[in-house]
Amino acid sequence: MRPAARLTLSALLLASLGACGTPEPQDKEAAREKGRDTDETVFDDMIQTQDRARAVEDVTLGRKAEMDAAIERSEGDAPAQER
Repeated sequence: MRPAARLTLSALLLASLGACGTPEPQDKEAAREKGRDTDETVFDDMIQTQDRARAVEDVTLGRKAEMDAAIERSEGDAPAQER
């Protein structure tokens, strides 16, 4: 093997090993506030969409519970068998 080829191969090997180093520390507190173990991911848009959908679902279920309670109150005179 030629010296230039050895030098090039060594440089590529060292660059590859350097790229495999430890990542930068993540902001764990901000990630926990989002309910995740990681700070940012490539799936953040999808995760945010799911979070919004869960919030809408909670609101909808809350309103459904209120509506069910109102219906129960309005049917208060009806016998239990007709409910």
